[in-house]
Amino acid sequence: MSRPWKSELSVRLGRGSTAAQCLAPWSRRVLAEAGGTGVPATALPAALAALREGLGAPLPARARLFVPDELVYLWLVAEADDWASARQAAATHFAATLGRQDLVVQVVALPSSSAWLAAALEPGDLQLWQGALGEAGVRLAHVELQLLDDLRHLSAQLPDEAVVAMVREEGTTLVRIERGIPVELNWERCDPRALRLVEQRLMAFQGSIVSSQPPSVWMLCRSAEERSQWERMAQAHGWTLLQRQPARPAAEAAP
Repeated sequence: MSRPWKSELSVRLGRGSTAAQCLAPWSRRVLAEAGGTGVPATALPAALAALREGLGAPLPARARLFVPDELVYLWLVAEADDWASARQAAATHFAATLGRQDLVVQVVALPSSSAWLAAALEPGDLQLWQGALGEAGVRLAHVELQLLDDLRHLSAQLPDEAVVAMVREEGTTLVRIERGIPVELNWERCDPRALRLVEQRLMAFQGSIVSSQPPSVWMLCRSAEERSQWERMAQAHGWTLLQRQPARPAAEAAP
């Protein structure tokens, strides 16, 4: 991820809430932050309005939008020679599996690999986000995947062989890492508060891997409270619990 030389708006969408942060140039320090509850159609404008009021100044001109797994179709492209062939393979896959050719398809190369992570967005969703940002005087400059951002964040902590479970608002994303590269991806839609159900699905995913020694399980929780709910079960199975570090306190005023 590049470090912009101007202040930037970072927006993390969610099905139940959306968070917006004003980031300082270069350092990426959080200058101010605000949130909105509900679906993105209502939460995004509310978060932007609250952030603008908190700043007491116009919002940054550019925004980086992070899209959660619930709002995107994901697929791993096993091998492709270049971006064009990877995108064509992804477009063909989504058209065949979803019966849709109107989706906004993009692919991102996975580091040190010939594999690619493909994503397909609903065009109506993208237009809605662009419109909400535009009304606040902000241009949508980058659309990024929460999944890819989490994998980057975790890369230094994970072993070369692992199963990563990322708890989301409406389910769990399961990723198998082999030789340091994601090779299998599965989205499990379920209530993340139903610990036994998530446990069963995670163990089934781990058990489906043909290996003399199943890879270790690493679980990324969304909060300290959620992490504490999983502690007993993780200890029983030998899983490792992780948590995204909370944002640093916002400064009193923007520069």
